[in-house]
Amino acid sequence: MKTQKQNFANLNNSKVVKNIFKGILAIAISTSVISCDDKEETFEPKPDGLALLERFEENRAEAVQEFVLDAATGGIITGEQGSQVKFQPNAFADKDGGIVTGNITIQFVEIYDKGSMVLTDKSTLGEKPNGDKEALKSAGQFFIDAKQGSEELELIVDATVTGRPTAFADLDGGMKIFRAGDDLNSEEDWVEADEDDDGKNDDAEIRDGQGADGEFATYNYDIGTFGWTNLDRWYNYAGAKTDIFIDVPEGYTSDNCAVYLSYDGEPTALARMDVWNTTLEMFTEHYGLIPVGQEVHIIVVTEIDDELHYAIQGTTVVDNHIEIISSLSPTTQPALEAMINALP
Repeated sequence: MKTQKQNFANLNNSKVVKNIFKGILAIAISTSVISCDDKEETFEPKPDGLALLERFEENRAEAVQEFVLDAATGGIITGEQGSQVKFQPNAFADKDGGIVTGNITIQFVEIYDKGSMVLTDKSTLGEKPNGDKEALKSAGQFFIDAKQGSEELELIVDATVTGRPTAFADLDGGMKIFRAGDDLNSEEDWVEADEDDDGKNDDAEIRDGQGADGEFATYNYDIGTFGWTNLDRWYNYAGAKTDIFIDVPEGYTSDNCAVYLSYDGEPTALARMDVWNTTLEMFTEHYGLIPVGQEVHIIVVTEIDDELHYAIQGTTVVDNHIEIISSLSPTTQPALEAMINALP
């Protein structure tokens, strides 16, 4: 018989406890009638899922960097964090397939840290061919698009993406290319690319380089279509795994808040807890793939009265883990980003 271990810290605002008293409360109400005619009805601020979604979309829009290129000659763009994209001459076509000439606008987003991932809602949750979902370790998320005026363009000659310089000690030869839709606000999970997407092998190629401050290396890969790409590998934990449940305060659901699982010791492993168990009224994940013994931090975010609210809580995962989040606190976006990026 399996022994269930649970983390029962911060019980005051937990639905686990509240459900125990539902029967007692029902009896009390049935035997006592309290007149509220002389009392003013008060309303507590509620988490606002629509406002949170708008914040995510605004943050993605603000993360877009724009560059002007001559479509006939191509060129290289360099992002603020050091990522580069090289476009070949005559690599762009209009909606009718015609070769584009003249100036065009390249839109580029580069994401390397957990704070940015949370605030743009671009976690590293990947979906396998069998439907299982598991965390990924990322070496960079990128959104690339091109326009001429208001017209969306197509990429007809592969472009080369080069990640920001990386220390040799941090290189990971198991990186693959993942995709997640062609729209800036796509909500798709990351799916491993295959050769059928653009006719090329989508393994990342590591090329060594020499920088002014010492040696470094870069990840390089080609893309044949615009949209989101992510340089990742599966977390691939070999030990015992379990389900994990996040018990959020009363009134919080998947409709009005977002819950993330940050893996300690992994600077870019951040999975979104995107399953809402309607029976337990808790967040969980898909297939019980959370490593037992893994140290993690639970991150909960929502919007209340146009103000960002959060909870960050550290724990070590046990078998059949239940983590109770008793309350959220107001904060600013820069402060939350800094707190998330400071996590171990």
